[in-house]
Amino acid sequence: MDLKIDDLKAFVEIYKVGTFSAATAILGISQSALSQKVARIENVLQASIFVRHPRSLSLTSSGEKLFLYAKEVIEKQSDFLNNFDQYSHELNGVIRIAGFSSVMRSIIIPKLAPLMDKHPGIKIEFSTYEMFELKKVLTTNKVDFIITDYYPETKSFKEEKITEEEYVIIESKKHKEIPAIYIDHGAHDNATESYFRFLNEKPKYERIFMGEVYSIVDGVALGLGRAVMSKHIIENDKRFNIIKKKKKYIRDVVLSSLEQGYYSPLHKLIKKSLLTNL
Repeated sequence: MDLKIDDLKAFVEIYKVGTFSAATAILGISQSALSQKVARIENVLQASIFVRHPRSLSLTSSGEKLFLYAKEVIEKQSDFLNNFDQYSHELNGVIRIAGFSSVMRSIIIPKLAPLMDKHPGIKIEFSTYEMFELKKVLTTNKVDFIITDYYPETKSFKEEKITEEEYVIIESKKHKEIPAIYIDHGAHDNATESYFRFLNEKPKYERIFMGEVYSIVDGVALGLGRAVMSKHIIENDKRFNIIKKKKKYIRDVVLSSLEQGYYSPLHKLIKKSLLTNL
C-alpha cells in the first residue's frame, strides 16, 4: 500500500490546527472521512501517528517522522506542478514567518518588503509571539520559519544566525522621578532578568507588563518605568536616555526552520534574503 498525498495533506492540516474538528471545517470533509484518511496512513505504517488528549493532540514518534516526510512531499509536488502552470512564470507561494516583536516590525518586514514588491505572486504572512512560544509554533507547522534571540538547539531544526541585537536600559528624558519599575511584555518575558544576570547585578525593582515592544516604548516615554530594550529601536528617538553600562549585552538573532531533505525555491529565496546583509 502507498501513502496518498491527499491523506498526507489532511494529516499535516490536522496537526497544524490541533484538532480533528477544526481540520474538517478547513478541509470541507466530514470527521468520518478525515478519520478514514488517518486510518489509511496508520494501516500503511502499522503505527499510530497521533496521541489524542481531551482537547488537543500530539504526535507519536512515528507521527513526528511522518510529519517531516509529508511536508517535504507536499512541497515537492507543489513546486513540480508550478513548472507546468502556463499562466505563471513568476515565483509564487506562501511563506509564514513568526518572531518576537522587536525584530519583526523594525527589521524583518522592511527587509522582505522589496522582495514581495518584486514578486507579486509571493505572499508572506508575518506573526509575533512571545519568545517561549516560538519553538512550538514551528514544530506544529503553524509557520515555516521562526526568529528567536537564542539557539533553540532542537534536533529537528536547522538554525542559523542572521544578525545580533544589543540590549540597553532606557528611561524617559522628560520625567525626572521614575519609579523603580521595569516594563516587560508579560510574566514569561525574562529580558530584564537576563540583562541584570549578565551584568551580575541584583537591583530591586517591580515589574509591569505592556504586551508588546512598542507599548513598552510608549510606557517608558510616559515615565511609567524603565525597560531593557533593543538599542536599534530607540537609538534615534530623542525621548529617551540610554543608561550606560561598562559591558555590552548582545544576543544573536537566529533563524530556524524544520530540517528536511527538500526546500522549495521560495523557502530558499526567503532564507537567502534574511541571511544576506541583515
